[in-house]
Amino acid sequence: MPGVHDALTAKLVARSGMFETAFMSGYGVAASKLGDPDVGLATLGDMVDAGRSICRAAGDMPVVGDGDTGFGGVANVRRTVFEYHAAGFAAVSIEDQVFPKRCAYGKGMRVVPRRDAMARLAAALSARDEIRAHGGDILVIARTDSRLATNAEMSGDNFKEAILRCFEFRQLGADVVWMEGPAGVAEMEAFHAAMEGTRTILAQVEKPGRTMYSPERCAELGYDAALFGLTLLSASAAGVERTLSVMGAGDHPTAVQGIKSAESGAGLLLPFDDLYDAVGFNEHYDLEDAFDSDKFACAEGPNAAECEADFDSESDSFDGSDDTSDTSDASVEANWTDEVNSFYELDTDDRAARDDQYKKFYDQIGLKNGDGGGFFGDE
Repeated sequence: MPGVHDALTAKLVARSGMFETAFMSGYGVAASKLGDPDVGLATLGDMVDAGRSICRAAGDMPVVGDGDTGFGGVANVRRTVFEYHAAGFAAVSIEDQVFPKRCAYGKGMRVVPRRDAMARLAAALSARDEIRAHGGDILVIARTDSRLATNAEMSGDNFKEAILRCFEFRQLGADVVWMEGPAGVAEMEAFHAAMEGTRTILAQVEKPGRTMYSPERCAELGYDAALFGLTLLSASAAGVERTLSVMGAGDHPTAVQGIKSAESGAGLLLPFDDLYDAVGFNEHYDLEDAFDSDKFACAEGPNAAECEADFDSESDSFDGSDDTSDTSDASVEANWTDEVNSFYELDTDDRAARDDQYKKFYDQIGLKNGDGGGFFGDE
């Protein structure tokens, strides 16, 4: 599961077709959106704003959102879960660091007392259950950073404390449990002995002194997901710095004459056409073609009332073909020009009535109505 830090990264991961899900990294959002380190400066608003774009760009690929500590007290934790669900996340992680938090490997990282961690998770789970009661869903990943914490009261018993917290997370009903920073295979095995029957995740960072395990090895050790949270951010930063060094030397990454290809930055750039496609130009052109106004030219003619748009109500899309066969539902009128006119001529200040008319019109022509207000869709 690669970590993503912006919408383009999420789109590229989804386009690769090689990953089942992605993780929006708080470290990555703080770096890419704010240009700051992961020391609690990114607010709930920052994370949700980035997350909304990331989830949209990811398409059908589920995205896990880094919910940090929940951004405050238990009410803030509940709000975080609701907001992440509304943004489109499939899951949210909540950790037990003090607020404001920092990178788990950062200097002076501390965790809250165990009972406060339990209260924080219970608040998150209550919000999850409310979402499910309304027909939605979001998974809650309970994370402890106590293995790496600097709390003096732990007196070197960090691993024991981490296991105890993870066991309590499991008992409370967390969907997934995450112990940050296990020191080797023995601790991973002990962790899974306590977590039997509970989904688990291993997060890895490319830090000196830390062993990196392949996804296959992670599965052998009992993990259900292997997170590489900073890999793509690091690769992006490395690519930018290498390119800047080439440009700063008065050259360009595409130049190869007169200097070694490694120094020229050869291979740093995507071919123009690949970049053009990656950001979505070709997909956008297909959309413009599908809704070309020439397909609606008949609406301006003298027989506009008899105009039939090239619309396939069963596929909810304009196919742009010349097939004029009737594929619409019998209950939906083939001619909906009059419905358009009646909708736009509706004269009322009653918003609820207008909304009802809007939904009725869109249902009649077979278009998919958008999500409604609130956290749970149409209400």
